[in-house]
Amino acid sequence: MVRAVRGLTAVACLALALGTAAAAAAFTVPPDTVTTVSLDHVLDGYGNIGGVTVDALGFVYVANFRDAVWRIAPDGSVTELSRALYGSSGNAIDAHGDLYQSNFNANTIVRLRRTGTVETFASDGLSGPVGLTFGEDGDLYVCNCTAGTVSRVNAAGVVDVFARSPLLACPNGIVRDDRGDFYVVNFNSPAIVRITPDGTVHPFATIPGAGGNGHITFARGSFFVTQFRGHALYRLSRDGHPTLLAGDGSREVRDGIADSARFSYPNGIAAAPGGNVLWVNDLVGPYNRREPSTIVLRRIRLVTLADVLERAVAASEPSHRAEAVREAYDAYVEAKPGDDTRGDAVTMGFRLLGTGSAGAALALFERNVERHPDDPGANYSLGEAYRYTGQAEKAAQRYERTLTLDPKHAQAAQRLKLVRQN
Repeated sequence: MVRAVRGLTAVACLALALGTAAAAAAFTVPPDTVTTVSLDHVLDGYGNIGGVTVDALGFVYVANFRDAVWRIAPDGSVTELSRALYGSSGNAIDAHGDLYQSNFNANTIVRLRRTGTVETFASDGLSGPVGLTFGEDGDLYVCNCTAGTVSRVNAAGVVDVFARSPLLACPNGIVRDDRGDFYVVNFNSPAIVRITPDGTVHPFATIPGAGGNGHITFARGSFFVTQFRGHALYRLSRDGHPTLLAGDGSREVRDGIADSARFSYPNGIAAAPGGNVLWVNDLVGPYNRREPSTIVLRRIRLVTLADVLERAVAASEPSHRAEAVREAYDAYVEAKPGDDTRGDAVTMGFRLLGTGSAGAALALFERNVERHPDDPGANYSLGEAYRYTGQAEKAAQRYERTLTLDPKHAQAAQRLKLVRQN
């Protein structure tokens, strides 16, 4: 199996460059970690395990591929939402906070409203529905495992076939990325496919092993996949390169640093708002749909650029803060080359500006543009840093670049007019 780079080379380089043990400690990129959530109620699996999703408030929803679905609050308290399902598999939350739950054995999708009402949403044209995700158009997209298709369901519950291909071998999990494409994992194949908005299916990636992938989610510019039979989690880059995130193939529920943690039939996976936490469910006990078992909820904390930058700033003197920020940024990119650093860099950069560390903010914004030269937000924030530090011409150039990339960027247009007047 391919293992993730943990930033050791970057750490060593930083220690040499800064010359102190304290600096090395400050810029070490810490590992991702896995913990088992303590729940106040047992989630019975009875040899089954379903999907996981999370809403905007941080509540996690877990199904058991049997008759139940639960809502788990951030404090670990459990509410049973329904005990009248029929093969509760994949699930998704809509923009209103309502839960949509696949019924694999009934070939239906039910909607559980936040008010507590449970109603059938779609009942015709589905065949072994599992994974669910919403499109930008508000339609629901459904993996039909037994039919080998992906369906689209409109707001009225009308179902039509969205994608059909020999590459779909019991499609199980589905997610839409930030560019509007859909990505599907197969339960009967190690292949992952990309489906464009017109329904065309393309090969995308292959997870090492014999298949049995569970579900997929997207966060921070990467895809995260549960390997059900392999008892492991993988991260996939934009170009489809798989890297082992956690689990070594041994079936066990063991917490700790991600690359030494273990899983037991991980199936559902969902990214929390912000993308720095992944929720995964595991099965404790037999997987045979005949004997009692329980479901546990695992929390994977992904270390972010913000974590590393905060450590760098706290450990450095003001006169060396710009250098520290640059070194920390480079260390993080080396450790996690596929991570989307744009949001963290912008947030931290403006925080530095607000606390008087203009040089450090400028250094961070410049690094961000170097890595994302075609991102309007990265260019605009660098323009703001130049304007704040009195470099009007450089600021104007960044605002102009922003408007080239995004002609409707109203703030950049206003700022450009302001610096040109002065």
